Amino acid sequence: MESDLKEERVTEASISSLRRLAKERGWTMEERDIEHGRQARVSDGENKATIAFYTTGKALIQGRPSSLTEELDSWWAGSHLNRSAYVPPPNSGHGSDANKPSYSGRARARGVARIGIDESGKGDYFGPLVAAGVYVDAQTETELLSSGVQDSKRLTDRRIMELSGLIVEICPHSVVAIGPARYNGLYKKMGNVNSMLAWAHARCLENLLETVSCELAVSDQFGDESYLKNALMHRGRQITLEQRPRAEEDVAVAAASILARAEFVRRLESLSQQAGVELPKGASDPRIVEVASEIIAREGRDALANYAKVHFRTTDALGV
Repeated sequence: MESDLKEERVTEASISSLRRLAKERGWTMEERDIEHGRQARVSDGENKATIAFYTTGKALIQGRPSSLTEELDSWWAGSHLNRSAYVPPPNSGHGSDANKPSYSGRARARGVARIGIDESGKGDYFGPLVAAGVYVDAQTETELLSSGVQDSKRLTDRRIMELSGLIVEICPHSVVAIGPARYNGLYKKMGNVNSMLAWAHARCLENLLETVSCELAVSDQFGDESYLKNALMHRGRQITLEQRPRAEEDVAVAAASILARAEFVRRLESLSQQAGVELPKGASDPRIVEVASEIIAREGRDALANYAKVHFRTTDALGV
């Protein structure tokens, strides 16, 4: 009980300090309780930022780079409440920034270790659905950013493969792949992709929590938030789970997106060898129908489920 009261005082002290700053600057501020802490949403009229204060005395500042987030960075870094917990963010002026990537909108972690979760293959007709989780702390975050880690959608397959090697070397991680045959079976059972995606995300998180101790997980928001929360088991339900749009702006999620895409590419190449034809990525490539028709002609229509996500509308165009 005494420990709980102490933690509550730490969080309230941080919130009170921010309230005073907001009042001085004329900002608007909204507050709400979150797991293991309290969250504040701040706006200066033009820009917005969100700050999550945790009972551990740490904080997570999120928002696109602006004068508001810069001032919040400076306020938190200089706060007497947090001097021991402050970790300078990459590109903050501590050292050379010449070779560091632009990573606008990334979450600003102040000593907050976290697990990022993302997936690949959800929008690809051929190939598996792959989810990945990556544990990042202050030290590895700096190394990942300086190496160019960002959302896999902005990278070539070659660069994804290069960066995936670095990520698996320095970060605890978990990858869960669902091949086409299993995917199609689970889709029939679960009825929608979001349920399957939540199951894969939850498995990555649970796997990582067997090897690391962490209080925060960040994931892209897909469908209702309850999908992922309901899929979590005991360990996963003990931590704070943040689901938000464009979560790939957080380097932990970006690293997960790279691992997921790297595994997707490897498995798609393996399936291409098995099919004897290159399986196109995506769902709109005009070659997709041609390749699918070729597989059906050679192996029969039931064989398509070994290579493709057959509930896609593309399958309707094949007349099977």
